[in-house]
Amino acid sequence: MKKLILIALLTTFSTIQSQKVTYDSIYELADYNFILGTQGIGAKYKFSNESALVEQAKHIRAMGSNILKISLGKKALKTYELPHKKAKNTLELFQNTGDFKQVFDMDFKYVFAWVHTLTNVQWKKRFNREDEEEIYNEMFDFVSFLLQEYAETNKTFLIGNWEGDWLIHPNYNRKISPSKSHVKNMTKWLQTRQRAIDDAKQKSPYKNVSVYHYVELNLALKGMKGETCIAESILPNINIDLVSYSSYEAIKKKSYREKKETLKSVFNYLEKQLKPKKDLPFQRRVFIGEYGYHAKKSKPQTLDKQYRETKEIMQISLELNLPFALHWEMYNNEYDKNGNSKEMSLINEQGEKRPLYYLHKNYFTELNNYLKTYKYKHQKYPNSIQFKNRAIEVLKKL
Repeated sequence: MKKLILIALLTTFSTIQSQKVTYDSIYELADYNFILGTQGIGAKYKFSNESALVEQAKHIRAMGSNILKISLGKKALKTYELPHKKAKNTLELFQNTGDFKQVFDMDFKYVFAWVHTLTNVQWKKRFNREDEEEIYNEMFDFVSFLLQEYAETNKTFLIGNWEGDWLIHPNYNRKISPSKSHVKNMTKWLQTRQRAIDDAKQKSPYKNVSVYHYVELNLALKGMKGETCIAESILPNINIDLVSYSSYEAIKKKSYREKKETLKSVFNYLEKQLKPKKDLPFQRRVFIGEYGYHAKKSKPQTLDKQYRETKEIMQISLELNLPFALHWEMYNNEYDKNGNSKEMSLINEQGEKRPLYYLHKNYFTELNNYLKTYKYKHQKYPNSIQFKNRAIEVLKKL
């Protein structure tokens, strides 16, 4: 099965060599969680006749990663420059657009997807019995489809949201105290989604495929002060599988030691807020859903700092035993008021693979070789501690 997937990928890659976009050579990956990765959420540019979704997915895979993160939200068709076809729910969006299936079918072991809702439910305004049923059915149908469509693939799908605290903090104002009705309705919304996923897993016949639900939050430091936010006011009241932390508030303008201590405190706090839940495959239920640093092409020192600080977060994530840490992102979509790129991409607007790209690529290459050699010698993969130690050793040399 793996050989067939690789042949299909190589064939696809070879058909676009005459176009501007170029991909590195792909190779079969060890069946293991490399922990570190990136994402392809939207884009402001692309280099071929294919969508920005497909291009980014191919670059991520060619780089040597088996982790993909994309958007399946209302704005996905526009941000990926995909054909616009109306969809009433997430499953319909997926089935209407072949590009989504194309990237899901690639040999990624872990697939993250932003899924909010394509229904007309506006939970911040109300969340009555009819709204609850509509949200439940949307998620139940989509997860049931994934479990059956991707049975026997050994894939893990992780469905969640983008920076959830902004959904209850108007105008991205972290100083505001969210309304009680917004907190109440968001709690119902998240719990309904989780119940739908749990029910789909219980009622659908499937083997060797997994689906989990995560809530992403971005104002954990506010919660640690006892103030109203997802971490403090919602997380204890839902039986969510996992928590994603968009970590910018915790990693800016700090030394390595300060970043590590802050992230350690945040994740320990978040874990204490979670309800116990059985049968989850990860050592920890918290991870970094986003991190990254700005830089300016005109100031080389900022590029050097960006590389160093990115590598620091990668190392800290391994040291804290997080299941994932996802860099923002493959193609840049952040610009200043003058239209200058904030240089957050692995591949820039000119199609150049930046140092951050090679930081990830070299990490994947070294660890993949290590895993394959270890398995050949011992007839099994290393345990998580052995992998972590080797991964940190590799990073320090990059």
